[in-house]
Amino acid sequence: MKKYSKYLIISALLLNITLHAAQEDVIIKMPKVPEVPKVEAVVPKVLIEYQDASAKTNDEIIKEATTKKPVRFSHNVAPVLFEKKSSDSSSTEVGDVSNGRVSAYLHTKYAEVKSVKEQLEKAGFEILSTFKVDKKGFATSIVFTNEAIKKAAAKENRGFASSLRVTVDKKNKLVSISNPIYLMKAFMQDEYNQELAQKTLVSLRENFSDLKNSTEVIKFRVLERFQFMEGMPKYNDMITIKKAKNATLLKKAKKSKKVVYQIQLANGSTVIGVKLGKRTTKFVKKTGYQNAGLLPYPVLIENGKASIMDPKYYIAVMYPMLKMSQFMTISTVPGAINKDIDRIFR
Repeated sequence: MKKYSKYLIISALLLNITLHAAQEDVIIKMPKVPEVPKVEAVVPKVLIEYQDASAKTNDEIIKEATTKKPVRFSHNVAPVLFEKKSSDSSSTEVGDVSNGRVSAYLHTKYAEVKSVKEQLEKAGFEILSTFKVDKKGFATSIVFTNEAIKKAAAKENRGFASSLRVTVDKKNKLVSISNPIYLMKAFMQDEYNQELAQKTLVSLRENFSDLKNSTEVIKFRVLERFQFMEGMPKYNDMITIKKAKNATLLKKAKKSKKVVYQIQLANGSTVIGVKLGKRTTKFVKKTGYQNAGLLPYPVLIENGKASIMDPKYYIAVMYPMLKMSQFMTISTVPGAINKDIDRIFR
């Protein structure tokens, strides 16, 4: 009996504890969020100093800005666009370099060969030859020069600049004259004489009326390194036809009876213009009679060599607008020219 009483007492105590715990509240304490410190922003007052050393506050500036004031217009006028011209373009004349470009030829109204020669002589030029390029007489080449031109060209590898050309194109009723600025820059290279070229051009302008630039226009700065296309010959890529003493070479050339003109230069060099074979000459029919004045073909006898400008260069520089399709139709001509000239010196 005592044993069961003990169990009852213990059970009663445990039940009492459980009931007491159930009646109590559970309190959970959370951390308090810290308060952000209050910052008082202070806007500085803007002071603007004038030359009289007075100062204005923000309030004064705002007040002035909101006060209506009359709008005042400037008397200055914006420049008109077309009036912004360079001094170069306003003074540019026929044949001059304009916007970095230059025409290869100067065109004028058609005239007979005799009349053209008279005009050239009146301008102080010496006529070296009058050469009918084709059998039908569609194109006649007139080669001319003067003492100043010959003197400038009396330098090594510069003899080709010793003459200029005129084409009397009967077929197209046109007279086409080499532009001195174009041709001298191409053949004189880095020894180009601007003063001489300009003076020669002025002489032509004064003696030929109604001169116009040809449509064959290229960049002036590329003339010194001109080539038909990448990989093609340039001016300095000359072809040596024959080696011998200058006198011997000249004698052989004259013996062939193909020499059309001869220019003796002060440095001992000689430039001759030679007649090509009939079949070879026919290429001008494809490239155009207007520039047929490139013939007779020039040959430079200098330092014991007879040399020519590579035909792929010479034809291209005399026909600067030649298309690849046109060039392909005369692909055998450069080789034929070399052979024709080689025969002259045999």
